[in-house]
Amino acid sequence: MHSQSAKDLITDLFKRQADDPKVTRGEALRQAMIALMDGKGFLDASGNTEFAYAHPLFWAPYTIIGDGGRR
Repeated sequence: MHSQSAKDLITDLFKRQADDPKVTRGEALRQAMIALMDGKGFLDASGNTEFAYAHPLFWAPYTIIGDGGRR
């Protein structure tokens, strides 16, 4: 897995869930995957896109099993 895309996806997943406690982890993951696909992709040192994260290679390996405990 690509390290930067993994970091971006998982960070976005938990941010979405923290921002809206009513959203399930599955829905937060779905939203984070869509954001990753539609985002700028991998940026070089100048801030230019080297490649997009739209390919399933970057987001398809992730799944959520269960929704964990609620506070």
